[in-house]
Amino acid sequence: MIWRFLSHPPQSAEMNMAIDEAIAQHFSHGVVPPTFRIYRWSSPSFSIGSFQKLDPSFIDDLTTNAIPLVRRITGGRALLHDREVTYSVIAGTHDPLFSKGIQGTFYAIARGLLAGLERLGVEANIDAPSSRGNKNASPFCFASTSQYEVTAQGRKLIGSAQKRWATHFLQHGSLLLSRSTFAERFIPENQISLSSLLTKLPSDEDLVFALRKGIESALSVHLVSQSLTVEEEKMAADLIREKYGSPVWNLYRHTQDRNPSLSVPDGVTPSL
Repeated sequence: MIWRFLSHPPQSAEMNMAIDEAIAQHFSHGVVPPTFRIYRWSSPSFSIGSFQKLDPSFIDDLTTNAIPLVRRITGGRALLHDREVTYSVIAGTHDPLFSKGIQGTFYAIARGLLAGLERLGVEANIDAPSSRGNKNASPFCFASTSQYEVTAQGRKLIGSAQKRWATHFLQHGSLLLSRSTFAERFIPENQISLSSLLTKLPSDEDLVFALRKGIESALSVHLVSQSLTVEEEKMAADLIREKYGSPVWNLYRHTQDRNPSLSVPDGVTPSL
């Protein structure tokens, strides 16, 4: 099976989220193939889950530290994107690779990520399902581990989140490269970084190559390097204007056209 592979340089928080959604929408119409994307963030940024609400004090902290805030369309909890590499997978829910529902999808992709890490000499695991449930009340993604996420030394190495439609899904997640220098309030104890597991971090090229080959080998797909289509780029720009670049979405989960008069607290800059 042939998939598209995208490797993007650092971009803004709103652009990264807009691109992921644009790919998913175009895939749903059958105009682009399943896609594995690797990308980075142009500045430390904070993302929250689609339905997540933040305490006002967190907004104040983000504003004080000039950290952009963006709301994802995927679920999950808040995450500081700093010194990491991020991946996304867009594919069909009826694809035999992902036919076992949301848990089967998480597991299949985790196998690919784990295979990539193994190529780098990283000893990691796929966390097994637990009957205890996730009772951690922290708002942070890395504060606890969900089933089929990648861990190392008992701590979370890759955090992932997913959005599912009837025919397709978007899953994206973050692989921590090294510990952020930002306030400890944004850094859960449960997280672990790649720099803690290797004597030397791999180059960007080696890291991308390892993750690409891991996905190929575990999922038995062939990744072909391509670019976004002109239509995807246009849609991403529209999504920034109408959604991810707007405080009414990032703070309140509404789009500009639906709630043009919604007010924003003074001094809050949710997204650059």
